[in-house]
Amino acid sequence: MRSADEFAEQAGDWTLMRLLLARPSDNWRKQLLAESADTVDPELTSAVQMAQAEGNDYFHEVLFGADGLLTSRESDYRFERDRGAVIADLEGMRERFGFSWEGTEPADHILALVGLMAHIVTLQAEAVRDDRIGEALYLEGIAEWLRRGHLAWFTEQIAGALNATQVCYLSHVAHALEQRVLPAGERGKPARRPSDSIRDHKPKNS
Repeated sequence: MRSADEFAEQAGDWTLMRLLLARPSDNWRKQLLAESADTVDPELTSAVQMAQAEGNDYFHEVLFGADGLLTSRESDYRFERDRGAVIADLEGMRERFGFSWEGTEPADHILALVGLMAHIVTLQAEAVRDDRIGEALYLEGIAEWLRRGHLAWFTEQIAGALNATQVCYLSHVAHALEQRVLPAGERGKPARRPSDSIRDHKPKNS
């Protein structure tokens, strides 16, 4: 199992990706610089540097707005499953693990899912640091369920759309996201991935 510091580094990278995909605010550029201080991922480092000049509110609205160019919700790709069931599964996960989403995006939006993954990996770091190994192993299963059961359904399409914008910082975010959600052996395969319910996961005893 990874060390607490390694999990904390991973959580920081997920948080940074969420921030890079968020709507630029007055403090957005300063937040990016602060959040990126500990990352060792060259894709994310480059994304932060380029976002200082490229990021703007209008462009974000064109991409992620209600009538935006980017289809950014998981349920839009899940033709075999009702949207309400997808949302209920994710909202149940939020409640179970104490994740409070401050954005207005629905639970199956890419921003909300990346934020949820950052939260789960942060909990892993805390569990390992406190020597709660059983809990850490359980959370590892939850993170894998979130990756394969939700994010993997549409990350390839999201990354392709971000790359197509030809905006450099978004292309770097796309590559970083793909690397974490779709390992090399899984890229290019059909979009359908195993999708469990959170109810199928039980905590492991330490």
